[in-house]
Amino acid sequence: MVSRKWFMKFNSTEPVKLVPYNSKILVIVNEFTKLLRKTIGNNVTIEHRGATALGISGVGEVDLYIMVSPKKWKKILPKLEKKFGKPGSLDHEWARFNQVYKNIEFEIMLVHENCKDNIENQIFFNHLKSNKKDLEKYEQLKVKYSKFSEREYYIQKDKFIKRIMKIYDTK
Repeated sequence: MVSRKWFMKFNSTEPVKLVPYNSKILVIVNEFTKLLRKTIGNNVTIEHRGATALGISGVGEVDLYIMVSPKKWKKILPKLEKKFGKPGSLDHEWARFNQVYKNIEFEIMLVHENCKDNIENQIFFNHLKSNKKDLEKYEQLKVKYSKFSEREYYIQKDKFIKRIMKIYDTK
């Protein structure tokens, strides 16, 4: 999923502050998704993923994935840039925008629907949704390693994800 070099950007001493799941967040997610649809239209798929969608503790942000064809990408990217400014990260198959709405940070990922990273993320997310034991293990891992450092937290999450993805052999 990610290279060792990617982890170096994370703090190696500060712990991660996890936020317990709160079902009230779903109301805010629905409100923000409606606002997002006003910007990009209704003819695209928006998926809520991540800890808030799984009902577990997390870093306190909401992950929304907008999945489009490469053709639609060219139309939607400028709309998102007009609304949210330049993306925080940009690649040829995805763009990441961050926006705070009602004191909740939203990470908005515009992705090519057949992008390998998106497909793997979707497989992992769906696996956790349908495998309660693995979901519990994942949350326990997040809680345990959040106390170490931001870097260690993300390294351990990546190892867990790789173990799960071996089941699906998506290489």
